[in-house]
Amino acid sequence: MGTAVIVLAAALVVLAVAWSLYAKALRVDRLHRQVLGSRATLEAQLVHRAQAAADLAASGLLDPASALLLSRAAHDALDADGQLVDDGLDVDASGRRGADSGGPRSRARIESDLSRVIRTVVGLQARAALGAEPLGRELLARLDKAAYRLVLARRFHNTHVAEAQRQRRTLDVRVLHLAGHAPLPQTFDIDDATTAEPDTGSTETTS
Repeated sequence: MGTAVIVLAAALVVLAVAWSLYAKALRVDRLHRQVLGSRATLEAQLVHRAQAAADLAASGLLDPASALLLSRAAHDALDADGQLVDDGLDVDASGRRGADSGGPRSRARIESDLSRVIRTVVGLQARAALGAEPLGRELLARLDKAAYRLVLARRFHNTHVAEAQRQRRTLDVRVLHLAGHAPLPQTFDIDDATTAEPDTGSTETTS
């Protein structure tokens, strides 16, 4: 009788440990899916910002040089291909994990360049001039809204990445390979500030 109780207790312990590890593996997988979901949202917000910048450049409300500079940066962002983050976590329709296209500029560099161009072109004087026109106010509000939503989307994505990294670095996940062959998610780090501090003219990068 005593032996049976010991065997039963041992079996229950093994079952509990196995269930705990299974639940941990499911959590890691769920975190990976959350990263990919927030990454898709981030991608959409990047497109919205670039399109808003392109529309402002094409409005005829900016001086020709500024319009050309903004148009080029916006279309560079719209035409960029490859994955946002070169961590290999994305999987395309064929089941192959995506990677950066290997172009001369990464997606992060292209988007940061657009942020800097927006700060330069749409400065305080330009904002005042745009605010005097109904179309200018509309286009500027649209650009500001898209830029703000981008900041939120990037923070949301990077928060999910940080949590996934934290779980992936725990001892049981590393030793027992509970994440399978999935690569470690990485953050998307860019300069996404599109307005300068009015008192100093300095720029601040949003983390």
